[in-house]
Amino acid sequence: MGWFANGSFALAALALAGCGGGGGDAVADPTPAAQCASIGVVPKIRGGTECALPGQTPVVVFIATRSDGSGLYCSGTLISPTRILTAAHCLPSEVTRVTTPVWQADGTARALRAKSWAVHPEYQRTSAGFLNDAAVITLSSPLPAPPMPLLVSNPSSAGQSVFIAGWGGPDNELAAGFAKVSIVNALHLGYTYDGKGANTCPGDSGGPMYRAVGGTHGVVGITSSGTSGDCGVGDVSLFTNIQTPKVLDFIRTHAPDAVVI
Repeated sequence: MGWFANGSFALAALALAGCGGGGGDAVADPTPAAQCASIGVVPKIRGGTECALPGQTPVVVFIATRSDGSGLYCSGTLISPTRILTAAHCLPSEVTRVTTPVWQADGTARALRAKSWAVHPEYQRTSAGFLNDAAVITLSSPLPAPPMPLLVSNPSSAGQSVFIAGWGGPDNELAAGFAKVSIVNALHLGYTYDGKGANTCPGDSGGPMYRAVGGTHGVVGITSSGTSGDCGVGDVSLFTNIQTPKVLDFIRTHAPDAVVI
């Protein structure tokens, strides 16, 4: 496989997308405001997809882990006031500390520590991608943001338009984008990036793939892996399919207060 999470803030910004809808609320060519609004924030710059942060706590959170003096950085999704959904590969066994920032109005942040975390017991790294690449982090206190529900009532299918979001380099900013699903199976959702719309990059790992049903955005996938280090044309981006019973049961066991739609 190509890229996974890394420890150098390399969470590449997602590009503006322009794909049609299918299987849920139809959304075509979403504006930057609509893309950022999908994660509870506003555009940082006119016409862009980077999303402003000071004084706002987004539903897509930045995750920092520490182990033996080294750091690993990922994204995650707040699915209840105290629980974050992320990728299992973001939490290797040697991790001793997990934090997420709580942003202040002046642009500074304080670190909120995790109380515990759980990795899917059947998580595996294989040549075909990460299997059961899901984890749940439990925070020591709630984050002041409305969580994003898990979308299980509307099955994922090829051709559906989805949002993707994560923390991005080269500017290390939160960004949201748009893509169209072409890969759907019991393990993964995904697509082959053709240069149109958005794509994920190293460190976006753990962030959400999500779409709207009935006007509510719900998580359908967890950013897991890709086949190209530069995230360019031809990159096959894979997301853990949270509608798979084995994955959904794990999430609901460790986040029983998560809203399901």
